[in-house]
Amino acid sequence: MSDDRPTEATPPPAAPAGSTPPRGLFDRVKNILVSPAAEWRVIDGEANSVGGLITGYALILAAIAPLAMLLGMFLSPFGAYITGNIGFLIKLLLIIYAISLGTVVLLGFIIDALAPSLGGTKNGVQAMKLAVYAGTAFWIAGLILILPDLWFLWLVLGVGYGGFLVWLGLPILMRVPPDKAPAYAGAVIGIWLVLFVILQQIGWRIIWSGLIYGMM
Repeated sequence: MSDDRPTEATPPPAAPAGSTPPRGLFDRVKNILVSPAAEWRVIDGEANSVGGLITGYALILAAIAPLAMLLGMFLSPFGAYITGNIGFLIKLLLIIYAISLGTVVLLGFIIDALAPSLGGTKNGVQAMKLAVYAGTAFWIAGLILILPDLWFLWLVLGVGYGGFLVWLGLPILMRVPPDKAPAYAGAVIGIWLVLFVILQQIGWRIIWSGLIYGMM
């Protein structure tokens, strides 16, 4: 006699690490800023490449800072003068974009290079995930450039909260022991600040040399 009782469904096997497709951009931005601890675990299991992280996420969000600055210039008393000088304006916006993008992308390679000496596991994709998704805070803080006089808050708020995200993500993505995560995070934040200052100084030198050359 056959048994007609319903059998319990066998649950599907868990997806292997690195096989889950990434979230959409807006969901990722919201979740990494609002519920970062849970989101890092989701990110850990996602399939990514360094190129995909840069082109599909970093290149897009890095544009927030220059676009905010452009809007701020249109609203400023000197907007007509600045926006009337197209060559200068394009150069300025490209430099802001390079600072916005370059600090975070370079940080990804540095996080990977530091891993063996700071208790982590060297992995280029995981390191770039950490830098790019922690960089979300830095890029969103670029909205401050609508008020150009407050540009310093971009650095303070962006790197401040971004550093907190790095600290949360290090044990999950880079397999850092919890007791070593603060030192690793501190090193990353310090390097992030240095990269910002270096790229900023290079950018201002390019701008001022162009202005001086144009007046000669």
